[in-house]
Amino acid sequence: TAPGVWEWVPARRTWASITLQPKTNLFSKVGIGARNAAVIVRRQPLTLHHALRWGDTHLFLTSITPMGRNHLEVDAAVVRVETVRQMAERDTVVQTFPGVLTEKYVRHGQEWPMSVNELGLVLVTPKAVTLPPGGLVEARGALWEILAPHELDEFKNEYEIGRTVDL
Repeated sequence: TAPGVWEWVPARRTWASITLQPKTNLFSKVGIGARNAAVIVRRQPLTLHHALRWGDTHLFLTSITPMGRNHLEVDAAVVRVETVRQMAERDTVVQTFPGVLTEKYVRHGQEWPMSVNELGLVLVTPKAVTLPPGGLVEARGALWEILAPHELDEFKNEYEIGRTVDL
């Protein structure tokens, strides 16, 4: 890809047995979870740095356990990957990367004489993507401030992002 542009690229095709489960996969330590998929694949060099694509569905890997001699049992969150841009200023793109947005919570505050909503999301990125606190990202057609980084996980980074909207 071009400099400053990150994207998921296919490494190989593989056989998989995928079962969507009614339980929630807590792929984010800060945000809410997503639907879980139980995946069985043939043994191969697969780590939590990887992802699986099932048709148009992105599977965010959360655990990999050997299953006998020939297979791996994988838990994955069913997520939607979005194109996110890190902005240096409102009109200058620093880097473009895939990210998963999940809800955190919505706070409502009554400020005189008007009300505002403080919207909060969690942005989950591949480990290679790092973002500075106080910086801006563009996601879902809006600018969001990076409020708090969570970068201790070995396989991913999470960022609390927020913006204020007048009601």
